[in-house]
Amino acid sequence: MAKTTAWLITLIGVLWVLPLINVNLPANVSNWLIGLSFLVIGITKLLRNYKLMKR
Repeated sequence: MAKTTAWLITLIGVLWVLPLINVNLPANVSNWLIGLSFLVIGITKLLRNYKLMKR
């Protein structure tokens, strides 16, 4: 699960840095990817904390 979290955090970081280097994604796509990444991270951590998922 640590690998999944690391990949999603990296994706969020890349999406936040892209506008700083003048690469503009449509706001809709960027917002959806960031929101879904946070949602996946939260759900996987909840599942792990409540032992519904094996480590």
